[in-house]
Amino acid sequence: MAKQLIVAASIAAMTAGVIAQQPAAKDPQPFVSDSASADADAARAAAVLAFWTTERMATAEALPIPTRIIAPGSEAVVERNVLGNPGLVNGNRPGQTYVEHKRSFAKGSAEANMFGQAQSYGTAPTNPKDGPYGPFQRWAMEGNYLGGFRGIHGKLFFTMGGGSYVCSGTVVGRSTIATAGHCVSDGAGTFSTNFLFCPSYYNPTNTGGAPHPSRGCWAYTTVYVASNWHFNGDPDYDYGCMIAATTGTVVANKIGNVTGWAGRAFNFGASPIIEFGYPHAAPFYGNTIQQVATVEWYDWVATAGGQTSKVIGSDLTGGASGGGWFLGWGVGGYPYVEIPDVDASWGTDPADFGPYINGVNSHKRCVTNCQSPPTTTVGLFWEEMTSPPFRSDAADNQDSEDLFAVCLAHANNS
Repeated sequence: MAKQLIVAASIAAMTAGVIAQQPAAKDPQPFVSDSASADADAARAAAVLAFWTTERMATAEALPIPTRIIAPGSEAVVERNVLGNPGLVNGNRPGQTYVEHKRSFAKGSAEANMFGQAQSYGTAPTNPKDGPYGPFQRWAMEGNYLGGFRGIHGKLFFTMGGGSYVCSGTVVGRSTIATAGHCVSDGAGTFSTNFLFCPSYYNPTNTGGAPHPSRGCWAYTTVYVASNWHFNGDPDYDYGCMIAATTGTVVANKIGNVTGWAGRAFNFGASPIIEFGYPHAAPFYGNTIQQVATVEWYDWVATAGGQTSKVIGSDLTGGASGGGWFLGWGVGGYPYVEIPDVDASWGTDPADFGPYINGVNSHKRCVTNCQSPPTTTVGLFWEEMTSPPFRSDAADNQDSEDLFAVCLAHANNS
């Protein structure tokens, strides 16, 4: 518990200090990596597998979800600054040959609204006791964790500051895992280490869960994170990626060839969202995927000129950090049912190339401080979750699409 409090206090202090910070566009070092060399990365992957014994995995703790402290009454609902046309990049089903397709939509068009219908659900609460909170429903994902795209979700093990922790992640490329930046580094210039990603992690009879016997886990070779998070703790760049080794503990293949991988969505307005994660802190046990159906309730800015976050109703806890937000879910993407591909054409069946990741579990907000239970003037907004916006912006070389371009260019994705 002491380790959790230290990590939570560290990240909270960092995020509190950058609320109104304007990140520098076109940073000369937009993304940073812990990679040393190809040989060193291969040796690191082997060391990770030796490090994560069954006992260590069983005692890993939930990384606390960072908090972003605000002053009472200072928040304001804002209209998201969507800088370009909404766009989609297709994913890939297991065993299929991948050809990347991109498609953009005119803002407000019927096609764009098919994937991200604008929503309006009230105003930001002024305190955590009274709310209101955005509408959401949550349930544990049941059944086969291998079928369809279910295997793209996984549990991420790593070490930070001398402790062993868990987050969540999503397969978004042949060897690329998307997660939260605060799982990749502490926001003050120090990387986490010993990353191990276990897709389809599930055991309903084990309070901690276990790697799936037919999937196992993949060690990392390197990670990437936006400079604005790594050095400044800016929560609006709280995304990162892990590059997986080309073979796993059970399957001698690249992870995306086994699980498939998600497509991506960017520059969409407020939309219906399906959120995923492996919450490990009470009242959860970290042994099942928790799935939340919700809407992007509102965007908020803490101070004039500050950065915006997108907010949903959610009660997921520590360990869910880095879990994906999806613009629809299902074998066929959007809406939440399978859409059969009738002619193998991206142009006529774009939804069939989903589902599309559109955010990651990032942080929660606090008024004045983060005590729990809250009062009318202080405490944690416990039934909310925020994500940095997923964007493609020519003026910003640290947006989510730029990050994914760097990650997917790694040789392990070939």
